Amino acid sequence: MGEISKQVRDYTAAAGFSILVRWIRKMDYSCASDWGSRFGRLGYRLIGNHRRRSLKNLARVFAEEKSPHELESIAAAMFENFFRSGFECVAYSHLPAVEKKEYVHIAGKEKLDEALGLGRGVIALTAHMGNFLILMTRLALEGYDVDLLVKKMKDKKVEQRLQNLRMELTFNTIYVNPKVQSARTSLGALKNNHVLVLLGDQKQGKAGVDVTFFGIPAKAAAGPISLSIATGAPVLPMFMIRNPDQITHTLVIDAPLELTRTGSRKKDIEINVQKYTDVIQSYVQKYPDQWTWNHRRWAQ
Repeated sequence: MGEISKQVRDYTAAAGFSILVRWIRKMDYSCASDWGSRFGRLGYRLIGNHRRRSLKNLARVFAEEKSPHELESIAAAMFENFFRSGFECVAYSHLPAVEKKEYVHIAGKEKLDEALGLGRGVIALTAHMGNFLILMTRLALEGYDVDLLVKKMKDKKVEQRLQNLRMELTFNTIYVNPKVQSARTSLGALKNNHVLVLLGDQKQGKAGVDVTFFGIPAKAAAGPISLSIATGAPVLPMFMIRNPDQITHTLVIDAPLELTRTGSRKKDIEINVQKYTDVIQSYVQKYPDQWTWNHRRWAQ
């Protein structure tokens, strides 16, 4: 019975996802964004476990400087941003190129061009910030070869539908597992001077590097630094920021991370993983309502 129940849940999730995507595709971009906002407000009220986790995480970080009302406002805005982003990415995939550029301005493109000029590829370090879902598409629109490293969804049908959407958004996907194949493909992408996009704000298991995030112990991925050390590819922090008008965005490209070299690979990884974690923290500090507080970033 358990297996049958799981199959029913998986089928329902995949069917629901397909219906939602087809509905959104009938909308123009601004309408999709507006509907995403409405779903976000509804989700904040109805998805209690994620609301409570978001408020708990926010309190751990900001309790001494923000009131409970302010924390609730941030959490509610985060839900709106998250749902807006999902709706927007479906509508964005079918926009004419000129409109795609109008909705997403790039700040710091010259830094990316200079880094790619080295011929070693670029490791684009980003986070679940703003509408990160269309970051890769906007870069691809400028003519860059873009690859995103992702974890495969457990539900195969939902994953296939997500992969179809990624293809429509015109960037390549590299799956984290199997690890050997993932590493080989990632190295190949950098060798071919691609932009390899890695999300650096996800909770890691025992293999992760010990860091502090907002002063709280956490684990972070060694991947961005390990790849940079192995290939010489620069690490460029990039973040999608939702503008005050709520429907346009700015893709901010920072200068390459200045890596510390001590002569010890293990020490270099530890120091530089903390460095990139600090960069992510600085953006979350500046735009707290645009980062996904509802995931389990810390050990406890």
